[in-house]
Amino acid sequence: MKRFLPLLLVVLAISSCQEDVKFNTPGFQGLKDDVFWRANDTRAYVSSTGQLRVEALTEYEQITLSTSSTNLGTYVLGTTNLNNAATYSSNFNEVELEYATVAVPGPVSSISLVSGGTGYSSGTSVATTGGAGSGLTVNIVANASGVVTSVNISSRGNAYMAGDLITVAGGNLNCRFRIVNVQNSNGEIQITEYDNVNMTVSGKFKFNAANANNSPFGGPLLNFQYGEFYKIPIYPSM
Repeated sequence: MKRFLPLLLVVLAISSCQEDVKFNTPGFQGLKDDVFWRANDTRAYVSSTGQLRVEALTEYEQITLSTSSTNLGTYVLGTTNLNNAATYSSNFNEVELEYATVAVPGPVSSISLVSGGTGYSSGTSVATTGGAGSGLTVNIVANASGVVTSVNISSRGNAYMAGDLITVAGGNLNCRFRIVNVQNSNGEIQITEYDNVNMTVSGKFKFNAANANNSPFGGPLLNFQYGEFYKIPIYPSM
């Protein structure tokens, strides 16, 4: 019974988070490092170029979610697109902390095939070259013509950066993929509703943010899960 108690508490917290947000207008909440977190004040801004920024504040903390537009959909965090980002700051007892989903070194969490190359055969734990880090291996699937049609992570390696262009060993050394983001800095913001009549925005979010107080962005990560924002009032400028 004891082993199920922590899981039950997390499930109850998630359920509470998902239910409570519907009864708070506006509302901004989620699980911060597995602890329920709710903002005291929330507001959103839209720039003249259409970029969205949502701010959520408590007495000592602030979360800022930024997206490149107000279009409905999912915005990936921790990539080279700095218009899509999440930041967290706090000031307790004059101790300031800063976390951000900007591109930082770390183990690879997401990749995207750029060129299938030629002369390859399907394989597992295939070595790679290039990029800022080391130790990244991949599983590849190649067609009868020797072109790689699928690539996924076998070993994540470390110290890679979002945007790194990686070459797969073997074949004619011309299969390449790009690192989308790393475990130290990733996540997503999903805009589910943009009401341009009442000027409110709603959505969901989750992210891992790196500690910006250390160099280079080392230390423990901030994890936010099951985040929701509901009917946040929008102001016209940033």
